[in-house]
Amino acid sequence: MKRFLVIIALLSIVVVSYAQINVKASIDSTHILIGGRTSYSIVVDVPRGTKFSFPKQIVPKEHAQDLEVLKVNRSVTDSSNHQLNKRTYVLTAWNAKHYIIPAQKVVINGKTNLTKAISFDVRSIPVDTVKNTPMPPDDIQQVSLTFAEWLPVILIGLLILILLGLAYYLYKSLSRRKVSKKERVLSSYEQALNELEEIRSQIKSYSDQKTYYTHVTDVLRRYISKRYKFNALEMTSSEILDKLHDECKETDLKELEEIFNTVDLVKFAKYQTGENDKNYYFDNVVRFIETTKKDDIVPIVDKTEETRSQRTRKIIKLAIILLLVCSVALFIYFVSEIIGLLV
Repeated sequence: MKRFLVIIALLSIVVVSYAQINVKASIDSTHILIGGRTSYSIVVDVPRGTKFSFPKQIVPKEHAQDLEVLKVNRSVTDSSNHQLNKRTYVLTAWNAKHYIIPAQKVVINGKTNLTKAISFDVRSIPVDTVKNTPMPPDDIQQVSLTFAEWLPVILIGLLILILLGLAYYLYKSLSRRKVSKKERVLSSYEQALNELEEIRSQIKSYSDQKTYYTHVTDVLRRYISKRYKFNALEMTSSEILDKLHDECKETDLKELEEIFNTVDLVKFAKYQTGENDKNYYFDNVVRFIETTKKDDIVPIVDKTEETRSQRTRKIIKLAIILLLVCSVALFIYFVSEIIGLLV
């Protein structure tokens, strides 16, 4: 008798526990349009601490291409002895037809519990064929460009012109590096007198008579070379006098001979003259040049002068190259921008 009562009690506990477990499925809308949404929910109401699991996949294979689960929401509500677990699947469909979500398996304490099957309909969007008459495609409309769209291109074009103009200016400036000057060439007589005046202005600085007389006679020899067309600088005093024998007056030759003899004594015999003698022989040289001068036609020589150093010229050339490179790069960008605006 006692054994029978224990069995009845155990069966009662099982029945009561089973009665406390509740599994159900629902859907919030049974009619949706293509691309619309509906929420399919599975609710599991079990005692706290009960082990259970939701189905891993609710969409059947035959609807896998048309029916899509967009997202899954989970919620849990606890009471004193129970726990309400809810899982909501947001669904959408891409074909208009009748869909059936089969009964879902929820495993609770190792036992399978089935929900009921739920169906819903997906409808296509109705089209008003009267108002929505098919129309031919519109022609491509040409949109006029604004000044603001053209402004960057215009500025780039102006910048290119400025760079090219600057490069051209530098090029012309480089080509004008030489300046032509017309200069009158001094005659042999004028050159000799200028050199003698230079020596006279520095006469006090000559501490050595040999140096002084050498400079004076060098001027005289250069004058004779230019005046009489032979190289007096490479000739001895006697050779010069022989060459001038038929060219000069006797008095001029005697003065010239006296000058050469005195200079030779100073240069080779260490002969010393006084200050008066220095001035005397200097004046004789000037007088010989004055009396033998010839009124030559003095030519006007066109001379060119470099106006810039080599370093400055290199800098200008480098600047021209850089300007041209920048201009080419900007021109390529300029063309691409115009094509982009017009196409």
